[in-house]
Amino acid sequence: MPSRLLVPGLSLSLLISWGSLYYAFAVLAGPMRLALGCDADTMAGAFSLALLVWGVATYPVGVALHRWGGRVVMASGSLLAAVAFLGLYGVSALWAFYALWAMLGLAMALTLYEPAFAVIVQSFRADRRRRIGWLTIVGGLASTVFWPLSHYLSTQLGWRQTALVFAVLHLLVCLPVHLGLPRSRLAEDSQDSTSTEPAGGVADAEPMTTQHRSAFAQLGACFTIYGFITAAMAVQVIPALQSRGLDAANALSLAACIGPMQAAGRALDLAMGNRMDARRVGILTLSLMPLSLAALWLAQWRPELCLVFVIAYGLGLGLMTVVKATAPLDLFGARRYARNSGVLGAPAVIARAAGPIGAAWLLSAFNGHGPVLLVLLAASVVGTWLFLRVWPRAGEAA
Repeated sequence: MPSRLLVPGLSLSLLISWGSLYYAFAVLAGPMRLALGCDADTMAGAFSLALLVWGVATYPVGVALHRWGGRVVMASGSLLAAVAFLGLYGVSALWAFYALWAMLGLAMALTLYEPAFAVIVQSFRADRRRRIGWLTIVGGLASTVFWPLSHYLSTQLGWRQTALVFAVLHLLVCLPVHLGLPRSRLAEDSQDSTSTEPAGGVADAEPMTTQHRSAFAQLGACFTIYGFITAAMAVQVIPALQSRGLDAANALSLAACIGPMQAAGRALDLAMGNRMDARRVGILTLSLMPLSLAALWLAQWRPELCLVFVIAYGLGLGLMTVVKATAPLDLFGARRYARNSGVLGAPAVIARAAGPIGAAWLLSAFNGHGPVLLVLLAASVVGTWLFLRVWPRAGEAA
């Protein structure tokens, strides 16, 4: 695949992969539950299993990306997704349904942001952040495209036929794109003496020092904390807005604005270009997240602060994807990027799988959204503090 087509091709595959593997479940869960004769919790368990498998597989996938590059890994993911969706077309037993969603969880690890970002890092030595930014903007449109598409297909054809359509998309669109990825790891394998790392980073050929390992652990802890927070808020945002005095319609309308604000955050990063490095973007992002949660907590007295929450949270959520992609590159270099991303991403994805359950437990334990928001706010402050500690420590080790 010519290098000029790499970003458009990956963008298209991410749109399809995020849409079919992740977002479509929310639309198809109802008809699948009726067809299989299970309750809502059992159905949700299948998706939680997929997220858990995604988290567990993230590190070995990162190692595979480091060794073999994105072509083998992402093509394998597309093939696996197609096989699993074909299985859903004819599934009737609940155990088989769970097994197929475990396969789809592995396909998530093989085809979503982490491997796509690694391909960009491995394939280019310049403008990596701008290219990653384009991937996040297009990937962020997956719910906008696939929620209505999944609803239309399931109502017109049925959920089994919808799964069949998804299998065809992975076979005929995503698989050819991934087979066209560079055979070799261009940017990693062609490092020369003129290549440089950002200030405070680790040169690619150097082993990590104790200080850098400490910075790495703190960055991983930060991402894990925010993985839990964002997953918890994903299921609680509408009830939390209602608890601040909004009616159901207004809460839903306001929550729907978070998606466009995410896209705005990613577009803002793209517009800023190289004028702000990963550290400054991270500080901005991890300031917006506690600000948003504080605004939502205070909205019990001033409901208009719900709007501040939506703007700050949406922007922060959009920028967080960029920070997760670029901070490891700035801190620890390109050569280990795929493996490092796997190590950093695994606990964050597992925390994301635990977020909805954790949020429900907190709500039950504290009997109200106010205390839950305070807990999440405190956690976000700790996550931000960890992020701020990473950079000086990395700099001291350089």
